[in-house]
Amino acid sequence: MDEITVPIIIAIIVISAVTLIAIALRGRQRIRELTIQERIAMIERGLVPPPEVDPDRFDRALLLAYAANRASNPKSARYRTMGVMLMGLGGALFLLLAFAAGVPGIAFGVAGGVFVLGIAVYINGSLIARDTPPTAALMPTPPLTPTRTAAPAPVQAPPDNIAP
Repeated sequence: MDEITVPIIIAIIVISAVTLIAIALRGRQRIRELTIQERIAMIERGLVPPPEVDPDRFDRALLLAYAANRASNPKSARYRTMGVMLMGLGGALFLLLAFAAGVPGIAFGVAGGVFVLGIAVYINGSLIARDTPPTAALMPTPPLTPTRTAAPAPVQAPPDNIAP
C-alpha cells in the first residue's frame, strides 16, 4: 500500500501545481486583455491614454537606464582607463623584474606599488562617476495623466447671400 500511495501523492501535487500555474497565467492574460480594451475605449471616447501602461515600472526603467549610463562621464572614463593602464604596467614590471631580471623581491615592491597606484586611480574614476549629476534626458519625468483632446470646430453653413 505504501509503494502506491507515495507516487499517487506526488502525482496529485504535480498536477495541482501545473493547474495552479495555468490558472495564474490565464488571469494575467485576462488582465492584459482588459488593459488593452480600456486603452481602446479611451481612444474611442477621445481621451489620450498615457504613453506607458505602468508608470512606476516606467520610472524604475528610467532610473536603471540612468544608473547604467552613469559611467558615461568622460572624466571618470579617463580615470578608469588610466587606472587599468597603470595596473597593466605594474603587471608588466612584475613579469620583467621577477623573471627576466631574476629579482622577485624588488619585483613585488616596484610593480606592486605601480599596481596599487593603478587600483587607486580606477577607484577614483568610479567615485567621480557616482558624483556626476544626471542629465535632463535621463531624469525620470512624472507620469502623464489622460487629458481630453480639443473638440473639433463646428462646421458653419455658408451665408445665404452668396450666389450659386
